[in-house]
Amino acid sequence: MRRRQNAYSMPFILMVVGLISVSGCTTQSFTHLGQTGNGTPSYSSPAPAPLNTEVDAKAEYRLMMDLAAMELKQQRYEQAEPLLQQLRKIHHEDLQVYRMLAQAYEGQAKYHLALLAWRQIAQSPEHTVQDEGEFARLALMEKQYVLAEGIYQKWLQSDLVVRRVSGLNNLGFSRLLQKDFGQARSYFNQALKLDPLSAKALNNLILLDTLSGG
Repeated sequence: MRRRQNAYSMPFILMVVGLISVSGCTTQSFTHLGQTGNGTPSYSSPAPAPLNTEVDAKAEYRLMMDLAAMELKQQRYEQAEPLLQQLRKIHHEDLQVYRMLAQAYEGQAKYHLALLAWRQIAQSPEHTVQDEGEFARLALMEKQYVLAEGIYQKWLQSDLVVRRVSGLNNLGFSRLLQKDFGQARSYFNQALKLDPLSAKALNNLILLDTLSGG
């Protein structure tokens, strides 16, 4: 019985893209130039165009991204990781590759590597607030409290009330994880002052009372 090969190896990807990109190689057109001495029409085949053997880089990149996304969707994180590593070598500034790579690492419980991927994203000037949130979440999972709280403190400077409330709630939760119950309560109460209907702050206070014994 043949052993089943890993899905989507690099030779397979290149073969697929090569088959897509190379077309029109078996059809020739002929030009009628005149007649031979016996009256038979003579034809001449034009010089064949060189085969397009170079795989279109963008098409290959898109295909590999699609394959990696499919692997992640199917929770085949180990298969997605090498694809994403190849993509990172091709375009090391593509933040989406790092986001997907972080997901692949986290899916394999490689939380330290996932945190490094999010750190790489956070260092880019093009990162988003959502990226910061994921980076801080992984930092809390790895007990990197100072790193996470630095992000949440930054959110307190936002003009958006909703972001400041989120920063206070997350700061409180970080303190809760560290069993600093007094500071955690202070952050949750500050969040409620900004938004008295914040369900997250209210639930966090209930959790705090449960863990601290009231």
